[in-house]
Amino acid sequence: MLLKLIYLSAALYGTSAKALDCPGLLNKSKTLISGLNPYVSAVHPANVTFSTPDAGPAYPQPVPDLPEFCRFGAEYNTSKTSKFRFEVWLPTLAHWNGRFAFVGNGGDAGGVNYPDMGVPLSKYGFAVASTNTGHNGSAIDGTFAISNPQSQIDFGYRAVHLSTTFAKTIAQAYYGQKPRYNYWIGCSSGGKQGVKSAQMFPEDFDGVIAGAPAQWWPHLNGFTVHVNLLNANPTTPGAVIPGSLFTALGQEVIAQCDKLDGVSDGILTNPRLCKPNLSRVTCGSSNLSPYFSSTNCFSQSQLITLKAIYSNWTSTTGEFLFPTFEPGSESGWAFTVNGIPFGPAPDYFSYQVLNKTTVSTLQVNETELQRLTAIGDATDPGQTNAIDPNLKPFFSRGGKLLQYHGFADFLIPSGSSIWYYEHVRSYFKNADLSNNYRLFMLPGVGHCSGGAGADSFGGPGQLGTSQGAGGQSLTFDAQHDMILATIEWVEKGVAPKSIVSAKYVNGNRAQGTAFTRLLCPYPQVRNERAMYALSLRAFNRRAFTKEETRIAPAATFAAHLFSIWAYLPNDSSLVVLFTNPSNLR
Repeated sequence: MLLKLIYLSAALYGTSAKALDCPGLLNKSKTLISGLNPYVSAVHPANVTFSTPDAGPAYPQPVPDLPEFCRFGAEYNTSKTSKFRFEVWLPTLAHWNGRFAFVGNGGDAGGVNYPDMGVPLSKYGFAVASTNTGHNGSAIDGTFAISNPQSQIDFGYRAVHLSTTFAKTIAQAYYGQKPRYNYWIGCSSGGKQGVKSAQMFPEDFDGVIAGAPAQWWPHLNGFTVHVNLLNANPTTPGAVIPGSLFTALGQEVIAQCDKLDGVSDGILTNPRLCKPNLSRVTCGSSNLSPYFSSTNCFSQSQLITLKAIYSNWTSTTGEFLFPTFEPGSESGWAFTVNGIPFGPAPDYFSYQVLNKTTVSTLQVNETELQRLTAIGDATDPGQTNAIDPNLKPFFSRGGKLLQYHGFADFLIPSGSSIWYYEHVRSYFKNADLSNNYRLFMLPGVGHCSGGAGADSFGGPGQLGTSQGAGGQSLTFDAQHDMILATIEWVEKGVAPKSIVSAKYVNGNRAQGTAFTRLLCPYPQVRNERAMYALSLRAFNRRAFTKEETRIAPAATFAAHLFSIWAYLPNDSSLVVLFTNPSNLR
C-alpha cells in the first residue's frame, strides 16, 4: 500500500505550470539560473545501464536497472578559481513520487555520486541530484585544496547548497511544479553534508538521513592521524602491531563479550559494556586465546600501543578530543590503524591547515598534531565542520534528522555520533529531541554497511547500484526501510520507534536472509535474552509468560531496566529494552 501511495501522490498533485521536455531544459536553465553552464539535458532510455567517462575515479561504477529519465547536468563558477558540477536525474511524471532527494558523497568526494543516484530514482521515484563538491578526482585525494580556498568552501558546504537550489529549480521547470518534500540521503562525508545542510540551510531539506557522519572534521582527521602515529612509532619498533594481530584480536573480543547481551550470535549489542581481558592475547600468558599462538601474540610493548588505541584521544592536558573505536571493530583496524593515515586526514592538515602549496607528505608528532587540530578548530577551512548543536531553525520548521552509525565502524568511531547527539541534547537543555532527531546505533555494523550485523535497511551507503543489491530493505515499508521511515516521519508525523534490518547471506539479497534484527533509537538497546525467548514463543504460536518478558537481569546491561515493549510485525516477535543512558560513556 505504501508503494502505491508513493507513486499515486505525484499524479494527484497535478501541475501548476507548463512542463518542459528534457532537451528544452538545456536553454531554459540558462535563463532560470544566471551563470549556469549546462553540459547535458537528454533522455536516458529505460533498461539501459548508465555509464559515462565523466564519472572519473571517485564513482566509476555503471548504474543498471534504471527507468526512463531525463539526465540534466551543469557546471557553475563560484569564483575565478573554482567551480562545481551537479546532475539531477528526473524520472517521467508517471514514475515521479513528487519528491526531491539529494545523495551525498564519501571521503573527499571528487565526482557526482552516480551509483547512489540509481536506486532513489528507480525504486523510490525521486528526482535525485548529486554534486562533485567542486572538484574531480579520487575520494581520498585532498590535493584539490592546494592554494584554492574557494574550492575548499565549495567542498565545505557551498556546492551542496547551490546544487540543491539549482536542482530544485530544474525539477520545477521540468515537471511544472515544485517537489512537495525534499530529502537528504548520505553516509560518511555524505552524512556530514546532510547535517551541515540542516545547520546552515534549514530550508533546504525536510528530512535528513545522515549515516556515520564525518562531521567533526578537524578532530576526526586528527584522530585518524593520531592512532596511526601510535602504531608507527619509529623509536619503539617492537610496539608496532601488524594487521594479523588486529584480525585475531577482533575474534577474541567477540568471543569474550558476545554473551554480555545474553545471546551468543557473534554480535555485540552494546559494545560499551565490553572490557576485553588482554591477558588472553599476551605473549607468555598461561591463558592464551586459541586465536593466538606463541608467535602471533601481543608483546608487552605492543600492549602499550593497543591500550593507547583503545583510549579516547585526549590532549596533553587531559582535554577530550575524540572518541576511539568501540570493541568489536578491531578486525577493521588492519585497514585504518596500519601506520598510514587514511588519505583525507593528512591532506586536510597539509593543504587546508598548513596551506602547503605543493604535494607533500604530512610529517608530524603528537604535539604538533594537537596544535594543528586546534588551528583547524579556530579557522575551520572551507567551513567543513558540522558540529553546531543549534538545530532550532531546522526543527522549528518541522525538519527531521535521522542519524545512524554502526557500532563496529573502523573508519569513523561510532562514539562521535553519540557525542554529537548528546551535544545537541545539552544545547536544548536535555529536552526530548525525539520529535525531530533520532539516532540509531547499529550492533555489529561497520562503516555505513558491512560487518557481522544486520546492515540492510535501505540506508545511504547501502543502496548499491541495483534494485536487487544487498543493503536494501527486506520489505519495502516504513518498518524495514529507512528512507520510507523518514518519509512517513516527515509527512505523517509518525516517528520510527524501531527499524527492522536484515543480514543477507554472503551480503547478497538473492541468496536469502541470514537473520533480521531490531534497531532501536538511542539510548535504547535490544533485550537479547527476552528477544530470544519471545521469538521462540512466536515461532511455536504460544503466549508469552511474564517471566519471559523479565528474562534479562539488570546486571546484563549495567543499567536500570524500566520498560519492555513488544510487537509482532510479520509474525516475528521483536522486543525493545529501554535502558537508563547513564551507563553510556
